[in-house]
Amino acid sequence: MQNQQRLGSLQALRGIAALAVVVFHLRGVELKYLGAPSVLDELGRYADAGVDLFFVLSGFVMTTISAGRYTQPGAGSRFLAKRAWRVLPLYWIFTTLVVILMGIVPSMVNSSYAGQSALASYFLIPHEQMPLLTVGWTLVHEAYFYLVFAALLTVIPERLIPACLVVWAALIGAAGWMPSGAASPAHYLVTNPLTYEFIGGALLGVYWRRMPAWMAVPLMAGGIGLAIAAAALLPAAGPSTVSVWTRVALFGTASVLLVAGTVRFESIGRLHVPAPLVKMGDYSYSLYLSHVFVISAAGRAWTLFYPAPGAAGHWVFVATTVVACCAVGHAVHRWVERPLLALPTRLSVLRGPRRPYA
Repeated sequence: MQNQQRLGSLQALRGIAALAVVVFHLRGVELKYLGAPSVLDELGRYADAGVDLFFVLSGFVMTTISAGRYTQPGAGSRFLAKRAWRVLPLYWIFTTLVVILMGIVPSMVNSSYAGQSALASYFLIPHEQMPLLTVGWTLVHEAYFYLVFAALLTVIPERLIPACLVVWAALIGAAGWMPSGAASPAHYLVTNPLTYEFIGGALLGVYWRRMPAWMAVPLMAGGIGLAIAAAALLPAAGPSTVSVWTRVALFGTASVLLVAGTVRFESIGRLHVPAPLVKMGDYSYSLYLSHVFVISAAGRAWTLFYPAPGAAGHWVFVATTVVACCAVGHAVHRWVERPLLALPTRLSVLRGPRRPYA
């Protein structure tokens, strides 16, 4: 099996997904602090589709790194331990930063945070409200994916994994036809159509090598075209007016097509992935967690020094802030994330093969 770390396209897509989320959140900050005319209002309206791409990539990586390990003793527990160490420590650091800001400078933090559960936020427990670190809502979904997949990895033979994934998808679909009513956050999580994106990526991770090479370019073009068409044709009011089912059908499908075409095209030696995009993929998680602090600070600082910029000023703000987000993300990755990821190996805390964290 080709290790997913050799596929530079995966890292590039991770970087693109993280950058899309940055643009989406930066759009809100630009509108809030700089006012009209916004240069990102239309361009970044549906850029949160980067999350859909993240979920597809997550499913793809899960099945590719797990090939040959199903039903092995301790496979599920090792998988969970490695994923937990990959996700939680850095997330805890930034969540703690939010808690500190709430105590020191509460005006810099969303006032709705006051009613949130710190315990639920730290341990990614489904809750009525968003986590203290708002981007952590996606990690709640990731944690659910990991738990279910670890169970499959523990007890299901590898040949039956595709069938189990299809059954999982069918159960979500069946839940959508059940009478609606008061539902707990956990119920909302396990019946959420966003899980289809993880399942789609996981199935892709099983079958992508069987796709004919000639399909690579049409799949990439189809994924990009569908995403652009969806962003252009969906309501101008933004994602809040679009159902989750519509989001998954459009951006989830586009993400599956894009990942399928990109990895297949690279596997036949026809795709050269730019090194900066691969590098951005390396620090994409740090970028994802840190950018909300950077863009908030940038918006506040800009209003102090340049309170009424024209269109050119908006573009300067956007470009400067994106560069700052990438610089901070890279620095966090180099000086915090990488040392944390290396710590278990150095201390021999985790047993089993010493393989890089995906």
